This record gives sequence, structure tokens and C-alpha cells, in this order.
Amino acid sequence: MPKQMLSGTLDEQCEFLYNLALDKMEQGSYTGAIRALQEIVRYAPDYRDAAQLLQESRARKAESRWLIVFAFLGGIVMIGVGTLFQASNDAAFLALALAGAGLGYLAGIGINRRRRGPRV
Repeated sequence: MPKQMLSGTLDEQCEFLYNLALDKMEQGSYTGAIRALQEIVRYAPDYRDAAQLLQESRARKAESRWLIVFAFLGGIVMIGVGTLFQASNDAAFLALALAGAGLGYLAGIGINRRRRGPRV
């Protein structure tokens, strides 16, 4: 999304950015939400719960990053298992890599839930 100049009062600009950040968070685009919330916090630090949402967005982005890492590592481990047991062809390696990525992703979800603690 290209940069654009906002017009209006500071409160109107913050309202626009706040709604944009909420939309981005709903879509799972935490990088976009972080950018919008940083602008709000920079110029109006006490605007609604922007600082809290910024902290939450950063945590969610880190969780997402770890899910990708776990999926990648799971795929690597399963390819290693395939190599160890001398898988017969590339289709077997592909199936093992996909299964490993899925298992790694699920493991990442479990680890993220344990780190976050019980939901209240």
C-alpha cells in the first residue's frame, strides 16, 4: 500500500489509523497494524488503547513468525527421516516434507499456547 498524506485534525487522523489497524489485525496482517499503531502512539500516545494494541500486534507477529519456523523445521526433520529410511522417490520426500510441515506447525501452535498461558 503506497504512502498517503492524511488530512484533518490529529484526532481524525488517529481515528482513521486506529480503524485501519483493527482491520489489518482482523486480516492477520500484523505488520500493517504495527505501522498504523506506531504512528498513533508517536503523535498521540494516550489515544484509546493504541499502545496496548501495538504490543499485542507485535506479539502476534512474533507468534506467526515462529509458526513458519516450526513448519519449516518440521519439513526438514521429516526429509531427514526419509533420507535415513531411504525413501524411494521424490513423491515420498514431498509427502514427508508436507507432513512434517503440518506437524511442525501444530507443534508451534501448542508451544505458543503454552507460552501465552491460559486464556481468561
